[in-house]
Amino acid sequence: MSPQRTPNTRLRALLGEAEWTQEALARAVNSLAAEIGTRLRYDRTTVAHWLAGTEPRRPAAQFAAEALSRRLARPVTPLDAGFHAPAAGPPAADPVAGFTALCRSDSDPAHRGPLHQRPYRVAEAITALSPPPRRPGRPRQPVPGREAPGSLAALEDAARFFATSMDSHGGRNARTALCAYLADDVSPMLRHPLPARAEAPLLSAAGRLTFVLGRMYEDGRLHGLAQHYYGYAHRLAHEAGDRVTWTQVVRAMSAQALRLDHRETALRLAEAAVGAASATPPAVRAFAHSQAAVARATAGDRRGSVEAMATAERFATRADCDGGDGGGDPFTSYPAAALSYQASAALEALGDVPAALAALRRSVIERAPGDVRGRALTRARFAEVLLRAGRLEEAFGTWRDFADDHPSLRSGEADRAAERMCRLLVPYRAAHPAAAALLARAPGAARGRARNPA
Repeated sequence: MSPQRTPNTRLRALLGEAEWTQEALARAVNSLAAEIGTRLRYDRTTVAHWLAGTEPRRPAAQFAAEALSRRLARPVTPLDAGFHAPAAGPPAADPVAGFTALCRSDSDPAHRGPLHQRPYRVAEAITALSPPPRRPGRPRQPVPGREAPGSLAALEDAARFFATSMDSHGGRNARTALCAYLADDVSPMLRHPLPARAEAPLLSAAGRLTFVLGRMYEDGRLHGLAQHYYGYAHRLAHEAGDRVTWTQVVRAMSAQALRLDHRETALRLAEAAVGAASATPPAVRAFAHSQAAVARATAGDRRGSVEAMATAERFATRADCDGGDGGGDPFTSYPAAALSYQASAALEALGDVPAALAALRRSVIERAPGDVRGRALTRARFAEVLLRAGRLEEAFGTWRDFADDHPSLRSGEADRAAERMCRLLVPYRAAHPAAAALLARAPGAARGRARNPA
């Protein structure tokens, strides 16, 4: 005889407070799962079982708690919702200790699954927006022979390698290798006692590596785990007093929030990055202001968006004049192609489609040969805007170019672009052979999702 279940009165009370039906909670949970690339098909009967006392399968309890948190604008844990699933603990007070624990768990296949199912938490994105203190003079640099130059140089080389690898092959490539490197090599360096002048550069380098891993997870559409790594990246940068890396991380957090359509959060993060960037080189300031332009445009602030983009372009010009492109260093340069892409996003949000198309065309042309991922994603978006503008043949041709690049990438964002391509092409398949040919070239998963959208 099975034990009698206890009705979940906590969940029922929260549904009442949220003014949600069972169906509404199910839809919200499905939507949250889609944010991290997981397909769920819950409905009102699923929530009815939860209310009757059935414990949800992992990770539904976390999704339900986050959905209620967003609806009620206050934190709700799984326990608050009457589930037995443990709530995520608060970040460790010591960022090095928390970072070490996260990397160890992520590098262990037995613990990796739950981490990958972590939802994106809106409230967590804006909990720590105070930039590092300004340090007098230039940022501290390692002194050769005195500040563990071998260790620092190894971390800097690794950061450049993995960032370049992501651009060339996508964020799902070499992700496990970077995680293991952080757990096995970088964490011990940070835990080892260091001279004061050596600590900040190593914390900064570790923060950049952590930032790269966050970008990899975001490109893999694991937004909750990406957010977790971004959080530790900006805390490590804060500990190091490194405004450059802090600004870059918070700017990326803004772009992630906007990608998930959390516009208010994206705007707050973008403005925080702009504020911190005031003490950084021109390329970094251009990087921050371009995101503010997009965030303001999506918030309906036309004037603020135009001003921010003009500021970004001015700083980008200064970076070129000052030789501040860093020789292509991903942490000290801002490619023209990326600036053009941001300009197109702001212009499109402001309703200027012709100017957005011109900026996207520039972005495709300006992409470096090794930036396969950036070029593919730009082409995919270019094709979508062309289609909306009624320029069908140009859109089909641009998607053909995207389809040439896509198979070489291990990128969740590129896969999602392929799914959108298929979904948008289906209505044109019968009348346009080019559309039918593109659908035939698309991966089976992309075609399947176009036929059966979540």
